[in-house]
Amino acid sequence: MKPNTVEKVLATFEPNNKYGSIYFAKFDKTVELSLDDEISDYYYKRCIETFFKWGETLFTELANASFKFFLDYEDDCGGFDDLKINSPEEVWQHCTPIYIHFVACEKNPDSTFIDIQLDCEWEPEHCMQWLVKNDNEVMYVGPYYGHARTDKKVGISDSNYA
Repeated sequence: MKPNTVEKVLATFEPNNKYGSIYFAKFDKTVELSLDDEISDYYYKRCIETFFKWGETLFTELANASFKFFLDYEDDCGGFDDLKINSPEEVWQHCTPIYIHFVACEKNPDSTFIDIQLDCEWEPEHCMQWLVKNDNEVMYVGPYYGHARTDKKVGISDSNYA
């Protein structure tokens, strides 16, 4: 099943269970989705609607930030013998989303925050993490730490991925 509406996504959740799935069209893949108990139904419905509004401008920004993460990581490791990514457009061939989580922010309750964990070939141990505010602002791209800051853009280098 490829959910593409709020109702279809919500139908993937079992009663008393905050785990379901959501279709990620950019990757043509259904991804596990989790909701926190303290998040209101209204908020996660807004998050689902926001996720479905993600467009090419945001994906270009995510590709650029992911490519920068790859280059920095490659530099830190001294290069890779078996992996070469030459442009941001090639990033999509080397990563795939595995988990989506909605994050609420008390300081910014009118915004949505969508946190995504991705398997990526250059960082198989920790994976990669994206945090997107609303449908247009990249807040974080870097190694997966499990929780990214919602109060400001951060990265793992001085140049700030976002």
